[in-house]
Amino acid sequence: MTEAVTPRDEVSAHWWDHRPVFSVTDRASRLTGLAPGRAPGRVTARLLAPALLTGLVWAAEALVASWLLCRATAGSCTAGQSGGWLVAGVLVLGYLAVLGTVGLAEHARETFGQRRAASLWSWAPLLAGVALGAGGGAVARVATADDPAARVRETLDGAPGTEGVLIPAVVAVLAAGWGLTIAARLPGALRHARGRQETIERLRRDSLRYTGRLRLGEVRLWLHNDPELDVTVVYDTPAGRREVTARMRTSADRVPVDGSAVVVLDDLRGALHVELDPDADPVFAPEQRYTPSE
Repeated sequence: MTEAVTPRDEVSAHWWDHRPVFSVTDRASRLTGLAPGRAPGRVTARLLAPALLTGLVWAAEALVASWLLCRATAGSCTAGQSGGWLVAGVLVLGYLAVLGTVGLAEHARETFGQRRAASLWSWAPLLAGVALGAGGGAVARVATADDPAARVRETLDGAPGTEGVLIPAVVAVLAAGWGLTIAARLPGALRHARGRQETIERLRRDSLRYTGRLRLGEVRLWLHNDPELDVTVVYDTPAGRREVTARMRTSADRVPVDGSAVVVLDDLRGALHVELDPDADPVFAPEQRYTPSE
């Protein structure tokens, strides 16, 4: 028993609205999509500005949290701020920071067409902000002490009352280390995503187009409740029938039925892209069939 659904919105600029997404080379979070008519994503001011703002909010959140910890830890510092205002500041800034990170990740995912690149892009300002804010709070606690050198020695010895310096310092070091790892991986992820999108754009423009049929395989994994399946695409060329294996990621409500029509774009030089046939009325399996069990 299958159900017909409304055809995809060909006007949508978000690649995920045109799911399922196929790849003959990549798996999981590396699968890359590009909406029809959309140019490959690139780093622009529209991505950099919210990333910078998100990093600054996380820095403020970590700094205020270190002040709150400092006030709550006897002997760690003398704080003149109201505890109530500090708690309110932590809650408000935390909410804004999380909201900004989620929005940044979604914008990056729409731009780059890939979960991996978007995830790394959104983690970078978070970790940089936390490292800056927590580190700044720890340095400020030491710098304002009557004897900074003694404060450092007491903190390193784990003396009671120095938690307001030690904990932010440890958080800053961990965030900085993790952030450096993200920073090292991010350029490669952005190049990979853009390269895949450029290939899709080129194949749509310049390649040979064949009509094929989809054979569904097993579900290999769920990524945020979205199933990823092994599939086989069968299509006829002047040289004879061909079969290619691929991965397909989609949502549970948009898994095409076995035998669905697909378009195969082939440049005869090794690059190949598969899409659901936009001219066919898509029919999808019932959502319950591909919803992960809890």
